[in-house]
Amino acid sequence: MTGFSTFFIDIAMGILTILFNRQIMAYLGTNALSVYGVIVNISTFAQCCAYSVGQASQPIFSTNFGAGKGARIRETLKYAIGTTAFFGVFWIAVCLAVPNGFIHIFMSPTEEVLRIAPGIIRCYGLSFLLLPLNIFSTYYFQAIMKPQAAFIVSISRGLVISGILILLLPAVAGADAIWLAMPITELLTATYAVCVIMRYTKQLPQPIPAVYADLPA
Repeated sequence: MTGFSTFFIDIAMGILTILFNRQIMAYLGTNALSVYGVIVNISTFAQCCAYSVGQASQPIFSTNFGAGKGARIRETLKYAIGTTAFFGVFWIAVCLAVPNGFIHIFMSPTEEVLRIAPGIIRCYGLSFLLLPLNIFSTYYFQAIMKPQAAFIVSISRGLVISGILILLLPAVAGADAIWLAMPITELLTATYAVCVIMRYTKQLPQPIPAVYADLPA
């Protein structure tokens, strides 16, 4: 159970890709599908940034959790969240600034692809702002022995919320609404993740006040 959340993050990308492929072909056609193929590659890079923060900080969290060093966990958490925020801002900024730059890197585009790609990448790219935080949160929850919270984050963004929105939005709000599925998913997931991070972090051991530090045990 403890390691399933991070395992599911990897297989969820394949599941979502299948759902997106089917819906894009049903509503938007091959040109939009080719743009989505580029988005998948961008998303892989963004996720790798999130993995790096989670894998670097998880041993620090778990070691200090076992030692009852809540202050060290809080300090590490502050730097980790700051790093995920940096990666989130970086990826969304690049997507907003040079969307067709990615298109030229990964394919030889037609004029139609270049015309539709900026709107698609900028819309979907909004999800990259919170993606690093959400993935990192699963590592944090596992490190402090909260596998249920990690599982909820992983299954929500990887299948439940995202899957429902991918299937529902094009039918209800029009074909182009499919590109909002992941931004909405990441926003809802981040709302839960932040609330639970704050709750569990408050429960960590508090530092001993200096006035009592030198008293005999």
